[in-house]
This record gives sequence, C-alpha cells and structure tokens, in this order.
Amino acid sequence: MSTWRALPIGQAADLAGELHTLDWSWSMHDAHTIAEQFGWTEISQRPRRVTLDIGFGPDSGTIRAKNGQVTSIELQLTDFTDAPEKIEVATAFDNFGAAVSARLGKPTVRVAGPFLQYRWAGAEATVVLERSAASVWLYLITNARLAADDRNIELDEQACCDRRPAGSDIGARRPP
Repeated sequence: MSTWRALPIGQAADLAGELHTLDWSWSMHDAHTIAEQFGWTEISQRPRRVTLDIGFGPDSGTIRAKNGQVTSIELQLTDFTDAPEKIEVATAFDNFGAAVSARLGKPTVRVAGPFLQYRWAGAEATVVLERSAASVWLYLITNARLAADDRNIELDEQACCDRRPAGSDIGARRPP
C-alpha cells in the first residue's frame, strides 16, 4: 500500500475561505493570475480549460470556462485511493467539512447521493466540498453553472425513473 496523502485540514479550510471571498473578473484571460496567486503550476492551457498541479500531480486542479468566462475551479484535496483506503476518504471528507464549516459557517446545502456534497453559497459562486468514490475535491462554481448542473442531474434522474418498470424502486432517489 502506498502512502496516501491529503492536504492539511487547516490549509484546506483556508483555501475554501480564500475561494469564497475571491473577487476577480471570472475571465479565462485572468486564469493564470489566479493560478499564480494560489501558487499552482499551470500544466496546459486551452480556450476552455487550464490544467493545474496544485500539489497532487498533473491534473490535480482545473479551471474550466465557457465562452471565455470561467465557470469553475476544481481542486483535488486528497490522493486517489483504492478500496482498502476508502475509509480514509470518508474521514478526510468529514474533517475537511468540519474545518470549512468552522471557517465559513454551516453549509447552506448538503447534497446526498453518489457524491456527497457540502455547499457554501456566495453571491456569484458557491464553494463545494465533494466526496467522490476515490478522493475529496473542493470546487468554486458559479451559481449559474451549479444550477445548470443540478437541473441536468434532475432531468437524468427523471429520465431514469421514467424507464423503470411499474412498481420498481430501482434508481429512485431516497431522502437522506
């Protein structure tokens, strides 16, 4: 088993706080300035994406854009893990969640599902802490992009449920 790494809890909370109060143009032309401000290394830059190394290797961070406007900043807070280490992901998520909550207050939204999320809404963007199957991620997502993503997930779930046989609850979303 390799050594599994996670961003220090305090550093993750500070990062979430800095992202939550980030005031910038949201222009892809300024993405390099954000990477430089946070000390991230740019790996590649394309019109719709800047790939970053934030300390967990190439592609551990991404700045995404549409029509020249940034829609999200995605940051890996832990190494990816294999099945024997999944408890470490859950524990790290819980610790990050507590630390970010101490910094930003109680999450405005908690989303259950295959990828558990805590969200702290801001005027233009929302900080999202997400536990995936194999790692923990921190996002800054514009509220418009987040609303569109949520709408698309809801439509996918409706389409899934419309195809289920009558009386089946397979694929039905359960309340948390």
